[in-house]
Amino acid sequence: MVRKINKYVDILRIELNDLMNEINEHVETSHREHSDRVIKNFTYHGNLTIYEKQLEGIKQTIKLLEEMNFTDYKSINDLVDDLTERMKIYFTTRGILEGGYHLTLGRVEGVRDYVLRTERNTRYSA
Repeated sequence: MVRKINKYVDILRIELNDLMNEINEHVETSHREHSDRVIKNFTYHGNLTIYEKQLEGIKQTIKLLEEMNFTDYKSINDLVDDLTERMKIYFTTRGILEGGYHLTLGRVEGVRDYVLRTERNTRYSA
């Protein structure tokens, strides 16, 4: 199980960094569109606020991962349940629940589903 959990955490870190890169691309697009006067100030600043909150939540999720002791978990599902609860508390107390929680949760659950699916299909999984 330790190998599965480590595999999950490694892939999740990659996915969360990828998600941050995607959001940063949206930030750059917003900057360009604002400079080209495609979007107005109100929309531009609103978008930047949302992106900033999303990035903050994702960074906090990565920090939570760094602080967790993975030997405490008997399964990937136990880890995901605990991480999801901790994430929700963080996002809620910061007033940014909609600011990235669902995007981050999608990656957390998507990686879980991927690892569990591929491990079932591996003949010699541990």
